[in-house]
Amino acid sequence: MQKFQATNNSLQPPRPEEIVETLLVEAGAADQLPTNEAKLLDFLQLEQLSFDFMHELDFLPKTETPIEVRAALSLNDRLIATQSGLSEKQKRFGVFHEVAHFILPEHRDKLFIDTDATLSWWAKARMEREANEIAAELLFQGNRFTEEALNAPTSVRTVIGLAPNYAASYESAMRRYTERHTLPCALIVFSKLPNDTEDAEFEDLEYKIHYTITSAPFRKQFFSAIEIKGGTVKGTDLLRRDKWWGLKDVVESELVVGRPDNQSWHFNTEVFTNGYKIFQFVLPSKESLQV
Repeated sequence: MQKFQATNNSLQPPRPEEIVETLLVEAGAADQLPTNEAKLLDFLQLEQLSFDFMHELDFLPKTETPIEVRAALSLNDRLIATQSGLSEKQKRFGVFHEVAHFILPEHRDKLFIDTDATLSWWAKARMEREANEIAAELLFQGNRFTEEALNAPTSVRTVIGLAPNYAASYESAMRRYTERHTLPCALIVFSKLPNDTEDAEFEDLEYKIHYTITSAPFRKQFFSAIEIKGGTVKGTDLLRRDKWWGLKDVVESELVVGRPDNQSWHFNTEVFTNGYKIFQFVLPSKESLQV
């Protein structure tokens, strides 16, 4: 019988974080804020142009709905196309997302050689998630944003102050801040329901929970998601105030959440809005931490 012996000589593929770190250094974009997308594109010999996807592009797969696509990569043309009319922050993230597809070897092999028939939906979903993760690594310079944020007070105000330095949206910065925090904290993001009243103030509208982000310590001790009794909440109930305040101002309030044992957790929260969504940053009260 043939005998086989394992060796330790096999080369392990580089981790995504290592790829990002190398790219930032080689492109001359490391330790510069915000991340210079032009340097990345120049180093990778890629061009970025904006188009009306509905009418101007012919390399999108026929299964894609152009109106729903924000960015696309044409490997043969070495071109990243972004949908015209995107905000600068949306365009940046779209560019970083397509750069991720370009630099990850498996993505290039599968996305641009396999057909829709041979590439399963779950493989597509996994690669889209991986591309989003790489895009966030590029946007936030790996651990740099997290290290800066964790050295400051644990507060929404820290993120509001740092996000512009990275040319990141408040939503993406709050997500990053919360999910990587070493302390128990959570972020509840509310999106407004459609309303036919054009002149309605955003805080007077009905909101539903869009998603919840939690740090690992928070999930372990409390919960990973919550729901609202009745399904919706008034913006005025979240943005409690006795005088006018502007966007990005922070409202401090309390959140009470029912527990499986019919008791309640009490949390301190900070609430702010970007005018489109409402964000509630959740920190355990001393009483909750002692339970």
